[in-house]
Amino acid sequence: MIQDLINELNKMQQIFKNAKDDHEYDFYKDVVPFVEAVDELLDKLALEQHTVLQLQYMNEQKFQLLIDNYKELSVECHYKRTSKKLFLEKHKAVQHDLSYIYTHLGDLS
Repeated sequence: MIQDLINELNKMQQIFKNAKDDHEYDFYKDVVPFVEAVDELLDKLALEQHTVLQLQYMNEQKFQLLIDNYKELSVECHYKRTSKKLFLEKHKAVQHDLSYIYTHLGDLS
């Protein structure tokens, strides 16, 4: 599951690049199904909250921020007007946290 989240995160970076290159995404055909798939993965991650919170550098606030940022990225990546700097900062933070979880707990599937 963590690997799936990392894969989707990488997909978001490509979607964002395409959006910046003037590709327009349809809200109902592209954005909604993508966000629903992401939400499903995040729901599975939420079920593992107790396990993840056992990690030394993870706490409830950081875990919630990870989920919130991931949800925001899943929408923001589709729009050209999204700030590149903010998107990349958020993306990097989420990627770091997911890599940390994966390194210490594996895929949690």
